[in-house]
Amino acid sequence: MSILNGQSLLASAMAGLSSTYSTLMSNHSSSGKGLTLDDLSNVSTATLMSLGNNYSFLQYLTSNFAALDKDGDGEITGNDLSNVMSTMQSKGLTYSELQSLCASGNGDTSLLSTVLTYFNKIDANGDGRVTSEEITKFGYDCQRYDVEAKYKSFKASNTSLYYNDGVEDDTSSVLDTLQPELTSKSKS
Repeated sequence: MSILNGQSLLASAMAGLSSTYSTLMSNHSSSGKGLTLDDLSNVSTATLMSLGNNYSFLQYLTSNFAALDKDGDGEITGNDLSNVMSTMQSKGLTYSELQSLCASGNGDTSLLSTVLTYFNKIDANGDGRVTSEEITKFGYDCQRYDVEAKYKSFKASNTSLYYNDGVEDDTSSVLDTLQPELTSKSKS
């Protein structure tokens, strides 16, 4: 398993949210200050086409509207979105956030698949969220385990002290050089 880059996964989620929000603001904000639930529900076909793979971010904004609109003014403003992204950056992403924000096809899908598969093991503190640090630590732990498992079978008893580079035929001279006190006792 390669090193898991948790930062890239979170950065992909943040970039997708920000890009989608900007696109929707420029095309569908009725007030110019933020996005209403109506704005999110009535997105034009042209805007949907321009969102492409970021459609999952639109779904996230729509289905989490009440949670994102922290001040309850009926709009998701840039400030609301910034607060949510700061929370995600510091506290991490939940399983469902990973599914909806990172499954858009942007970024490393094998990384997402690994994180979703091992979510409960990666979530070291058990808070229901995985942070960049937890993902990266899990990746290092997996690599360490792989190396330990690979080299566990190597034991000192499996190695040879004899080395012959083909120049000398006298094997005792190699041992004399490496361990002179042992070979002098055995010759006497």
